[in-house]
This record gives sequence, structure tokens and C-alpha cells, in this order.
Amino acid sequence: MNPFTVSLTPCRSYDLDEVRAALRAVLEPLGGLAAFVRPGDRVLIKLNLLSSNDPSAAVTTNPALVRVVVEEVQRLGAVPVVGDSPGGRNTPASYRSLLNRTGIAQVIEETGCESVFFDDQTIERSSDQTKTFRRFTVAAVFEQVDVVITLPKLKTHQLTLMTGAVKVLFGFIPGVKKAAYHLSTGNDIARFADLLLDLHQVVPPTLVIMDAVVGMEGNGPSHGTPRAIGLLLAGTSSTAIDFVAGSVIGFDPLCLPTVREAAERGIGPSSFDQITIAGPDPAAFTIPDFKKPSSMSLGRIPPFVLSCAQRVLGTRPVVDRARCTRCGTCRDNCPPEAITMTGGAYPAIDQGGCISCFCCQELCPAGAIEVKKPLLRRLIDRG
Repeated sequence: MNPFTVSLTPCRSYDLDEVRAALRAVLEPLGGLAAFVRPGDRVLIKLNLLSSNDPSAAVTTNPALVRVVVEEVQRLGAVPVVGDSPGGRNTPASYRSLLNRTGIAQVIEETGCESVFFDDQTIERSSDQTKTFRRFTVAAVFEQVDVVITLPKLKTHQLTLMTGAVKVLFGFIPGVKKAAYHLSTGNDIARFADLLLDLHQVVPPTLVIMDAVVGMEGNGPSHGTPRAIGLLLAGTSSTAIDFVAGSVIGFDPLCLPTVREAAERGIGPSSFDQITIAGPDPAAFTIPDFKKPSSMSLGRIPPFVLSCAQRVLGTRPVVDRARCTRCGTCRDNCPPEAITMTGGAYPAIDQGGCISCFCCQELCPAGAIEVKKPLLRRLIDRG
């Protein structure tokens, strides 16, 4: 089988019967779930649990898909283990609260599956297949299971333009450690893409099942707008799935930093000619008016000039005081510590120290951080 095989099937709602039928249909061309999971296997189901949001916000993997995957693993006589490391600073208590809010706690309780908090135990892991980043601190559970299934959510992203099958692996890095990796890449998007693909080589999933029933458009990954897409995608190649998923939501896939870098490395497709599609033509599901993140127009600038362009044209986080509750989440989770709050005042962002990672926008519970373009950038975009 072509390693860049991507299976897709329609799934229009999160009705459990529809999701179950769609899951079996999308896995059938790959040999079914039994081609990956054997009786007695411990199967890690790695979710996208970015932050504590209701499932209707389309920020996290929908619990209906999680439930169906868990039940299918159990049906094969294997042991499912669900988990993630959300963004920002986490504690066991905050993680339990997040599981409740996202609907995952109910799935755990009603199916009896195991749950793991990735920040509890970590290991150092490396690979000779990496390019730039040789060693990572990751969740220890990766080496305690036989199979890894990732369930990414298809969303836009201010830094990487789209978050999907490759970006979801960033959750293997414990919450507070993510800031250090952001700092090591600064505002160099190409270098961050290198980091994500090196991580992909260090913690490769066995199987990817993408939740694209309802995705997120606009200024994702946490404060965009839910948008019906109506698909499940599956395969063994995270990079090929992102190529296809990106095209469905109206991107030229090669403008996506991780897709472009994967193609250059030879670990991802550079065109649809290299991909075997199982199921309907993705073009039939393309959404040309899918709203892109506000950072989109810099996506085509060559990497060697991007860092210079960012200084003049780059988008910047700005505090919306009408929404800000002065909770301090942005300050506490800013990798370069470029946000200060003095005497209960509103957050002040040092734009000179900002590395444009947009963690503040991503993690603000009130959605009070907006990513805005400077005047020159707006004029260029209009022209």
C-alpha cells in the first residue's frame, strides 16, 4: 500500500451511530482497525485537548468520536488509554476539570477506559531520523503502549496556519516544556515546522483519525468559529492527511509550513499525484470560502526573508480590554515573558520581546487577545 494513502468518508454529525458507521467505513480501505490493533494491546488514543471548552466550540476532539474509537478498540479485546497535555500550565486538578468540560470524563466513566495525564511522567526520547531537534521531553506513556492512535481536530492556527495531524503531536510535550520549545524557535515559522516534524519522527503515530466533522475557521485554534466540514480522514501518514485536509479547507497545501517542509524532506507528499485517495474525491468537499487566520498572507513569503518581514509586517497580539478579565493566563504562559501586569492592571505586551507564538491568544479563556495586522500589512493585503 502507498504509505501516502488517505482514506476519507462523509460524516455529517456527531450522532453516535453515524460516527460509528463512518469510522468503520474510513478504516475499511486500510484493513480495518484490526489491521493495527490486536487483542491484549495497550492502545494510546491521543486527543487534541488544547483547552477547557465545551465540545460545541470545536476546540477539542469531539467526545462522540473518542467514545466510538474507545469502544471499537475494546471490541477487539485491546485496552484503550486516552490522554493529552493541554496548552499552558497544568495540574492534575485543572486536567480533571478540562476532561469534564470537554465531555471526555463522561466517555472515560461510561466506557471504563484508562486515562492518563501526560504531564505526570516524562521521558527523554530521540531519533536518528530528525533534522534539527535531536532530543525531546515527551510523555512517558508513549513507551508504555503497543499502539498510538491520534485524533486531531481540523482547525486553523495563527502560527502554523492549520493545526492537524502533525501539530497534534506537540501535545506529547508536557505543558510547561512547550514554552521552552517555542522559545528555541522564536518567530521563525520554518524552524517551528522543523521542530514539529522532528517530533513526528520521535513519536510517530501508528494510525491517524482526523475529526473534520466540524472544524474551526478564522483565528483558531481556540477562538475561531466552528464550521461544518462533514468528514473523517484516516491513514498512517500524518503529513499526507494534513496535505489532503489543508486542500479541503481551501489552502494550497504547500503554503502550510509543516506540509512544505515534509515535502522537502521526502517524508510527505509534494502533490496529489503522490497520494492514494480511498473514498470520494476530496475536491467534492472543498470549502473555498473557509476563513483563514489573520496571519495567512505571510504564509507564502520565502523562509529566508520571513524573519525580516515579520518585524515590519508581522501580526501582533493586542489585548481587548472589553473582554479581558485580568486573570493573568496570558502572562503566566508567555514563553519569552513579554507580558506584564502591574497592580491589577490590564496585561501589557512588550512587542519587542514578543516572538509571535500566539500562546496568549491560544490560551486566553476569555478570548481577549486579538491578533492584528499593522497598517502597512493591511494596505499590502488590500493591494
